[in-house]
Amino acid sequence: MEWGTIATVLIGGLIGLSGEAIGRIGARRQSQIARQEALEDANIARSQAIEDDNRREKEARERSAAENILSAYLGNPIRLVNQPREEVVLSVSRVCTILGFEQSFILDAELRQRVAEICYFLDLAAAGDVGGYTVAEVGFLARSETRMLMGAWARGEDLPPSIEGWGEIRRSRSEIETRWQQELSDAGLRVKVPPLSIY
Repeated sequence: MEWGTIATVLIGGLIGLSGEAIGRIGARRQSQIARQEALEDANIARSQAIEDDNRREKEARERSAAENILSAYLGNPIRLVNQPREEVVLSVSRVCTILGFEQSFILDAELRQRVAEICYFLDLAAAGDVGGYTVAEVGFLARSETRMLMGAWARGEDLPPSIEGWGEIRRSRSEIETRWQQELSDAGLRVKVPPLSIY
């Protein structure tokens, strides 16, 4: 054989080997990219699944809160007549405690605010009259307002304006708060009534 032929065969072999090596490197690189993309897709899917689970858990807790809020009135009757004031105050206080806790789990900000407001007025009513309404009247109106709000929420409707009577209490809120704050100050307390916006 001639040296030229040998050199050509060797060069051809080297080119073939280098092509094969480059092909293997490229295939490995593509395999690494595919693995990386698969890992990223799996991480995204896992994150989405966790978010979905968290959302479902929060929605389930919200439904439970709505049920507990409505049940609070059933377990703690508030009658307009023929119920001693002490019993009314006890029922209103219990309902207020349940509403105050459960409203924290309501995801809808407007509904949560309205329920917090109901709790707020029930709390004030247990200590005295609210806007000229007795504790029994406030409890009765609060129950009606709560049922209306929770029903609209359960049906997916916009929250309606307040019922007659409760709307009057809501409109008198600043006056009621001012009077209540004065009563606290007159009693020697330095506590400030927190704004409803914190809920």
